[in-house]
Amino acid sequence: MPGSGRPRTVLVGCGAMGEMAAKLVYAAPDAPAEVVATVDVRADRAAAVGSLLGVPGFASLAEAVAAVEPDAADLRLPHDLHAAAVLEALAAGLHVLVEKPLATTADDARALAEAARRSGRVVAVAENYPHLRTVRAAAEAIAAGRIGDLVAVRSTRAYRIGGVWVRDGWRTGAGSAAGILLDQGTHHTSLLRRLAGDVVAVSAAPGRSAGDTVGLTLRFASGIVGQSLYTWQTPATVVETEATAYGTSGRIDIGIAYDTADGRAVLTTPDAPPETLTAGENYYDSHAVMVADFAAVIRDGRAPVVGVADAQADLDVVLAAARSLAEGGREIRLEEAA
Repeated sequence: MPGSGRPRTVLVGCGAMGEMAAKLVYAAPDAPAEVVATVDVRADRAAAVGSLLGVPGFASLAEAVAAVEPDAADLRLPHDLHAAAVLEALAAGLHVLVEKPLATTADDARALAEAARRSGRVVAVAENYPHLRTVRAAAEAIAAGRIGDLVAVRSTRAYRIGGVWVRDGWRTGAGSAAGILLDQGTHHTSLLRRLAGDVVAVSAAPGRSAGDTVGLTLRFASGIVGQSLYTWQTPATVVETEATAYGTSGRIDIGIAYDTADGRAVLTTPDAPPETLTAGENYYDSHAVMVADFAAVIRDGRAPVVGVADAQADLDVVLAAARSLAEGGREIRLEEAA
């Protein structure tokens, strides 16, 4: 429902992503949403991030709702907790911004989607790539025919995971939220779907460790083919060419930077010098853009840039890829998986 002003928001989850969102977005004086409380099952983390923002910390969303009467919840939790947290927030009457992936099982994702549909509340998804200028510019150039007819797409996410991303253990452990496919797959599926449209089938192959390296072959409804490679077993580069769109008369490389502002989309054709389509960009700039979009959706009543149905389409691909891994790399059609 439309609202007014900055939504009063509870930041749920004060691990690596919650702390990052607090520092990158909510600590700014002109932040598009106002955090009025933090929540974490660990009191020390809720208190630390709450102190950073000058707000109280709580051990549960229910306690925070009773104390501060918020409008919205920003959920920055491990992947396997997303679905239940969305259901709880909607039951409390809150608008919700939730990270990817929506869930770790198809049943949980369907329950989340149905609750969102019935709630009358905004449920937006914090998926970075559709909010990046590089990705938007590349998609616009493809749609305008600047590389001719699109024939194939490719994506790569290659780095060595460490630091705060392994601090709590769940990404690299043995639980249902672990592994690179679930952690990176929905993100890069979203990236490639922005360039090439809907995916209809996927097959997957493991590296030496399927939890650390996975390769996907994607078939799109448009008839083109794509590939994705994810690995946590190689050093990162300053600017990673995370996606390439190949056309009959040129290509576009999408470079993503995490530590600098050097990310950009570059168009290359045989008869002209390479053309940079965007100014430099840092991947993490997208967090403020996502929260701004969430606040605008609450205020104006329009659809979010990434909603539940869009995120569900990405998750369907990843769950089908996981099934392919379990079945020796067999191609899985999404309609079969559903």
